[in-house]
Amino acid sequence: MLAGKPAFLFLIVKEVDGVAVIAFLETASMIEGDKVEGLAKELFGVIEAKKYKKVLLNLYNAGYVSSAMLAQLVRLHRKMQDVKGKVGLYCLRPPVMDAFKVSQFDRLFEIFPDEPTALKKF
Repeated sequence: MLAGKPAFLFLIVKEVDGVAVIAFLETASMIEGDKVEGLAKELFGVIEAKKYKKVLLNLYNAGYVSSAMLAQLVRLHRKMQDVKGKVGLYCLRPPVMDAFKVSQFDRLFEIFPDEPTALKKF
């Protein structure tokens, strides 16, 4: 990594007690196809490199989530199930939460209001 350059284009990653806490840098990465692919590549790369079993995703920057991004979230959920891990989501905005409820993604993922609550219950 070069000095002054961010580690990732699409993510902010920190580890809290063995849990990967990942935020997305921009809303467009949740919508646009080429950016979804780049985001997914970074996301899966981080998780595989560190062998995380617990992942929390901060969706605050997502005012909308495309079907391509939803597909990546499902892929992540399946991958975590394969390694006996889990994925949690937090800080979903009302339109995204509504979409998750309508599509029943709220049954697939644990959803928390904020990071402290997620970390406490995760």
